[in-house]
Amino acid sequence: MLQVASDISFVRFVYPFVFKFKEDTPLGNIADRMREQGWRESSFPEGDLLPHVRDYLNAKHNGEATAYLLRLSQETLVEKAHRLIFPQGGSEANAGALWTMHLDSRAVPFRLSEAQLVVFRGGVAMLTLEARPESVNLADWLDFIYHFRFYAGKRGEKQDASAPTLGYSGKQFEGIKGLIDALLQPFTGEQVENLFMYNMMLPFSVLYLDGEIDDMEKRRLLYRIRLCFASWHDLHPPESELSPSHPHLLEYARDLWFTFAQQAAGFVAFNAPRDASGFFRSDLPKRLRDRYFLLYQLALHQKFRLIHLSNGVSRNWLGGDEKERRKVFVQMRDSLLEFTARGYFAQVMHQEQHHRYYCRWREVLQLEMLYQEVSNEVREMYDYLEMRLEEQRTKQSEQLNWVVIWLTRVTVFFALPSIVVSGLGMNVSSIEQWDTRLGGLWWVAVVIVSTLISVLIIILGNRLGSKKDSDALHGEASSNSPR
Repeated sequence: MLQVASDISFVRFVYPFVFKFKEDTPLGNIADRMREQGWRESSFPEGDLLPHVRDYLNAKHNGEATAYLLRLSQETLVEKAHRLIFPQGGSEANAGALWTMHLDSRAVPFRLSEAQLVVFRGGVAMLTLEARPESVNLADWLDFIYHFRFYAGKRGEKQDASAPTLGYSGKQFEGIKGLIDALLQPFTGEQVENLFMYNMMLPFSVLYLDGEIDDMEKRRLLYRIRLCFASWHDLHPPESELSPSHPHLLEYARDLWFTFAQQAAGFVAFNAPRDASGFFRSDLPKRLRDRYFLLYQLALHQKFRLIHLSNGVSRNWLGGDEKERRKVFVQMRDSLLEFTARGYFAQVMHQEQHHRYYCRWREVLQLEMLYQEVSNEVREMYDYLEMRLEEQRTKQSEQLNWVVIWLTRVTVFFALPSIVVSGLGMNVSSIEQWDTRLGGLWWVAVVIVSTLISVLIIILGNRLGSKKDSDALHGEASSNSPR
């Protein structure tokens, strides 16, 4: 009979969202407002981080912050939860009481250990709640993980299960949504946008299991934990899903496994060694809590930042006029370029195990494919809008040229007769002699002749312009023809 080592096992539930502010909103403003609510700023675990990743996460004293890690201690978390449930000031003796999850046949007690908030440049953020069921029963842990991730709502078309009924100090409510909203104060629901499945969080489970279990049951249990199935789910997995070489499994050491899925992350240790140095049951849980969880967060940040950009393409393509869309897509292009330069990491840590773990997440989340897709979307839309802008400029230029050409024609038409009339006006004495010799209306013939010459000049200019345009088009067609 397997039992959970509840003293070193834990589950973290990640709620990914984005602050709906402008891209250039300083992260410090968000961090300052959260600090006023009791959150304390902390440094990301550096460990063996590559220098550029370390500088991205933990900016130098005078550097521009590109990410913030804020923590809420267990005492402050309990205080906020107690204040939420008892706004009129309930009994202080009940503060810190156990929570319970009410299932069909039993109640599972649990504690909320910690909350943390990570905010990245661009607005993508992750709120994490760490919980620990007060039980050594594996079924309790499996059912808790399955149900707790549904933080609000009822089962239906939008989600597979209803939020669980939770109890605290005699009061009951559906799901943990109220506490999530309270933790994100002063920011309201209108200022945040969910980035994952409707009313669902992503669990990061660390389970140390002790007891007798055969090899086939291990594989079935890994499959159940990896995909977040409850203890009561009847499973009939295909043989390929039970293979130890499955791409969504990574063996850390003998019978110690990392599990990977789009909707969950996990670590499962079967009868972990009770070594004298205390690495597997003392140091390793700490590494899972900080370094490996950080790698998971970085992979999620890249995924959700790209998803947010892709959503922006869909939302902004159909709305507004072309001028407004062009402005938006210029910002999106700049945002994508900044993300590529600062936040899209192929490598994060030096050590082999950490690097393998991070690379596996990149493969499972298909970050390379997602990045290429979003990059193509933004680039093609931006190029199309630039082409449209160039077409508009060309059209405006052609219209201006047409106006200039007609003004030139009018000028030429009147220029030569005007010159002739001006010349005649400057030679009054000669005109009187010509009037005597040729008659009084001879100058009309001169004006008509000069006007005809102007018309001939205009016709000749049009023909030369048409021939030039024809030669240019012919030359362009010749240069584009296959050789």
